[in-house]
Order: sequence, then structure tokens, then C-alpha cells
Amino acid sequence: MHHDPNTERQLLAFLHLLAGYRDEAADIYNAMANGYDQFAATWDETFAGDAIEHLLQVCQENAPLRPVVLDAGCGTGRRIPDLITYLDPSELHALDISLPMLETARRKIFTQPVNFVHGNIANIPFADNSFDVVFASWVLETMGNPGKAVQEFLRVLKPGGIIAYTFAQLPDSKDDVSESEIGSLVESAQYLSHALNSDRMPFHACKHSTLKQFHEGIISTVTLGKCCRVESRYLPAQIDLPSRGN
Repeated sequence: MHHDPNTERQLLAFLHLLAGYRDEAADIYNAMANGYDQFAATWDETFAGDAIEHLLQVCQENAPLRPVVLDAGCGTGRRIPDLITYLDPSELHALDISLPMLETARRKIFTQPVNFVHGNIANIPFADNSFDVVFASWVLETMGNPGKAVQEFLRVLKPGGIIAYTFAQLPDSKDDVSESEIGSLVESAQYLSHALNSDRMPFHACKHSTLKQFHEGIISTVTLGKCCRVESRYLPAQIDLPSRGN
């Protein structure tokens, strides 16, 4: 990675903080709702922009025309303009567990109506086969059981639709990030990336199933079809890092 070291440190420190709130993500997002867009802009510009653009392009190429779209874990609605631009949805629904995040999103002006819904992606409050596209960014890594959320994505997806999600590998530490920890994170992510040989991906011979990794495996993008199944190697994994000072 070739980024400003101070920026890298700040972003990876946030990943440590987020890791400490696994399964309590609403608490931290509630607290930081007002400032989240500033962090997210830095995250996109420094690490995540290429992954998000790739995922949106795959959705655009594979989604039906004028799809019904769910932004699962929408946060402050940062991805909504992209989903409108790339997919031109006939309906756009945005789900999040954090009420302050949803309120921030509702105050924004979008070029088409958005149905904001308070709820948990592990128990999506929509019927089976409701959406042509289920999109999720930077939310699965906050869950102790991300596979449960992906099962819900599959449940609410229509046949012929596409699931698209991206996640970052989170360290298993609440401490501040040291330079040695950054190196350990990259080394561990490289190991995970190398473990995914070409003959082990995608899930099976399905036009919708893909896996692509960015920044030495720290960021992954995944797409699935209705026929796919959940497999642990395509989900966020905790990376054990030493505590600062060890």
C-alpha cells in the first residue's frame, strides 16, 4: 500500500475500534453518526474506492433493468447516489440498525425516493424474493455471525438477482494500532489471499458468484446469486494481532 502513514494509522485504528464492538455495532455508529461521512470519504479515497467501483460495475452488468434494490446496512446513505447512478432502480430500500445513522441519511436529498427502514440485516424485515439487488458495504465485518446476514440476503433475493457485498478484515484488538500491527495485518491478509487459490473460487459455476480482493486482501468484494450457498471462506475473518507494546 502506498498511502500517507498517518492516514493509514487512523483508518486501521478505526478498524480496531470497530472490531471491539462486534455485534454491538449500533452503539458505535449511533455515537459517530454525525461525523461518519467524513471518515467514510477518507476510507473511500484511501483504501476502498476501487473496491466499491468494481462492485457497482459488476452489479450494473448483472442486474435486471430497473431493479428493486436493498441497501443493507445503509448507514448515512453514502452509497445511495452510487446505487441510483449505476442501477437506476425502480424501488430503492435502505435498511440500518442505527436510528441516528438513518436520520442523517433521511436529511439528505436524493434524485429519487428512498424507503428508509430501521432493522437488522440478520433479520431483514422483508418477505422472501423481494429484491433484484442486495448491496452491502462495510457492515458484515461488524457481526459475530456474518453468515447469518448473508443467508438473509439470499432469502430476500429474487431468482435471477444479485447479491453484492464488500468487507474489510478486522483485527481482534481494541488497542491503538502500532506500525508492527499494521505490518501484521497486511501479512495476515496476504496469507488469506494466497489461501484462496483460483480453483477454490468462485462458489461454483454460477455467473453471479465472484470474489475479488484489494490491498493485499484487507478488502474483499463478493457477489452471489440465488443458487449460491454461504461458505466461511467468503466471509470476514477475525485476524489475531498482538496488543500494542507486546
